[in-house]
Amino acid sequence: MVLMRRLTLTSGTGTSSVDVTFSDPVSRGTSWVCSYRIDWPGVPATSEIGGADGPHALYLAMQAVALSLYASPYHKAGQLSWRTPGQGYGFPIPRAARGDLVGYDRDEQL
Repeated sequence: MVLMRRLTLTSGTGTSSVDVTFSDPVSRGTSWVCSYRIDWPGVPATSEIGGADGPHALYLAMQAVALSLYASPYHKAGQLSWRTPGQGYGFPIPRAARGDLVGYDRDEQL
């Protein structure tokens, strides 16, 4: 796993890191798979996403991470940040979910 992004979680007890990591995509027959992990406090989330080739699998995994971050209770409570609070997380997100974006994430989507 390769560290892709370190987010900051702020709570009443201080701050902690939420690391987001991705594996190198691997071939599985006619498709490719990319695993990812979000180190949420207490219960890390892991999953894998399949794609047509390696870059496609990685891109889809990054979109899945973005959806997880924006759907998290930490985002909804305003406790999760990357670089500047309220400016997004820097991952691509599917078009259907772009209405939820904030800050730089909202401004940078095509």
